Amino acid sequence: MLCSDACGALTLQLLVYGLTNGAAIVLSAVGFTLAYAVARQINLAHGNVFALTTVAVASLAGTLGVPATASLVTRCLALLLLALVGAGCGALLNVLVERLAFRPFRRRRDPLGPLIATVGLSFVFLQLAVWWRALVPPARGNAPNPHHGSIDVPLLSMPELVPAVELGWGGVSFTLKDACVLLFGIVVAAGATALLAQTKIGRLLRAVAQDPELAALCGADPGRATMLAFALAGALTGLGAAIFAAYYGGVYAQHGLRSGLAAMTAAVLGGVGSPPGAVAGGLVLGVITAFSDYLLDAYWTPALILLLLVGLLAFRPTGLLASEPAPSSENVPPSGALPAPSHVLHPPRWLLAGVFGLAVVYPWVDQLSGWYRVHSVTLALLMVTLAVGLNIVVSFAGLLDLGYAAFFALGAYTAAILTSSSSQLGAMLPSPARDPWLALVAAGPLAAGFGLAFGLPSVRTRGEYLAIVTLAFGEIVPNVIWHLPSWTGGPRGMSGIASPRLLPWVSSSPPQVYLVALAAATLACLAASRLAASRTGRAWAAVRDDEVAAGAVGVNPVHAKLLAFAIGAGYAGVAGAIYAGLLGSILPEQFDFTVSLMVLAAVVVGGRWGIGGAVLGALLITAYDRELVYGANGALHLLGTATGVSALLTADLRGDNWAVFGLALYLATVARTSEAG
Repeated sequence: MLCSDACGALTLQLLVYGLTNGAAIVLSAVGFTLAYAVARQINLAHGNVFALTTVAVASLAGTLGVPATASLVTRCLALLLLALVGAGCGALLNVLVERLAFRPFRRRRDPLGPLIATVGLSFVFLQLAVWWRALVPPARGNAPNPHHGSIDVPLLSMPELVPAVELGWGGVSFTLKDACVLLFGIVVAAGATALLAQTKIGRLLRAVAQDPELAALCGADPGRATMLAFALAGALTGLGAAIFAAYYGGVYAQHGLRSGLAAMTAAVLGGVGSPPGAVAGGLVLGVITAFSDYLLDAYWTPALILLLLVGLLAFRPTGLLASEPAPSSENVPPSGALPAPSHVLHPPRWLLAGVFGLAVVYPWVDQLSGWYRVHSVTLALLMVTLAVGLNIVVSFAGLLDLGYAAFFALGAYTAAILTSSSSQLGAMLPSPARDPWLALVAAGPLAAGFGLAFGLPSVRTRGEYLAIVTLAFGEIVPNVIWHLPSWTGGPRGMSGIASPRLLPWVSSSPPQVYLVALAAATLACLAASRLAASRTGRAWAAVRDDEVAAGAVGVNPVHAKLLAFAIGAGYAGVAGAIYAGLLGSILPEQFDFTVSLMVLAAVVVGGRWGIGGAVLGALLITAYDRELVYGANGALHLLGTATGVSALLTADLRGDNWAVFGLALYLATVARTSEAG
């Protein structure tokens, strides 16, 4: 009897936690699904709209300086002001996303252009949050700050504005804060649902969502309706951000991608395009999260949620809670391909030959000149291999892969597990099995195998859903690596990784790895060129341009897509193994979404010029990341000395990489789509 009572109390407590957490997700999920219902395209900047708004709300709370001991009226007014500011900030940011990432593509029948553009804007918003942190006095932030790629990200605290009053019973904790969050979230979500159902604005949005062309013939303005939908969605997301910041009392910018994926999962769970379904999906997701944290492990919950998202998109895209199929976009081509430019230019052969010739003699030139840049140039060659591999997936087969860094990580950890002095598995293997060349050979097929495994659910999706599935896989792999310390070293990483030797008479390790990276990049380019001109390449092009027509002439679209995923993943696996040998040690955070962003930026920047363009784009991106940024910093410091401007003296563009790569990706996408149109 006592056991039964205890189990009942525990279940009730987990439900309380789950419903409260779900209430914080509900508003963001409703905002996401509302924008999708009208625009029929997914906004991947949604998560960082949420994150940047939490930073704004927390900063305002610190500026107001309302203590937890203030009167109830004062704290209520402060909470109201924070909610209004959150709604306004979210609406403003989301309208900006609509104007920059959706409106330019509206008449070009380009379903994935806005998706990539929102990825770029998402990183710009993340950079804005980092800059915001620099404006906040240190006394208002918690220390230490989390780091991401040597960049401080915002970590701000908020006072407890809701009184700590316990309302629970029978051993179940239920505070006034829990009640307020749950009530506020459900009331606002219900109000938004009623607005859509019973007001003139709601009828306009529903009409445009159902049939924009017919609504325009009846006098409605689809463009205005889309802007209103994004503004309302942003306001709801901003309110959700204010609730999140007030409830948890601390925010930082890394909540962006995580919160965006949670909102997508809740929206898909309830049926994308259905605000009531998003409410139910958010609450259900909160309950699932609470029980997962307790029964499994809180560290594994994000991976579980992402797997749920993948399963829903692949096998039940209409949602588990939807009573009828979610409407689909009629303008999404079967393959969901990024449109190719109207004509592909090829860089002059003399330019590519010159780059290759310089690459062959570079280690000796570097040593004689005293530049000591072999390490950076090796990273550039690895970026070339990655860009050519992703180019096969994106440009050849028309499949947008936002989780490409996962295969890079798998290759690196394959080499580490087989050759590292700290590897438990490696210690049990005989010496011949720990040869770095064997690890390099194994990394490619292993990553290709995972590419097939990830591709199986991915090929069941189309358009923007495919991008989200690959993004989810890209987040799952580092999470799993982090939480398997006995195999991967966990957050400590792995060290003592051996590197392959190409020339036995060269004793220094950096030139050896450089030559291996050069050989891999050269073979990658040659193989990709042959594939492009082969029957397989023509099959990819057919699937990319029209999947139905390709199937009618005997091409198996599923096999073609899986082959592209496998080959692209194999390229990344080989690059990862070489990368691990170059550094000698690796950490899970070296394989986050930033890597996928950089490689995608290289492919899109050079997309008009085929494989040669991917090579040049990779060299350009790496040159900025590893070298040009330091020269630009030096120039700014010299300018600051000459002008006496202190801001220039302390400028560090290295911390602005998110904005640089985000803008590069956005501008290249706009330019590429303009050429295609």
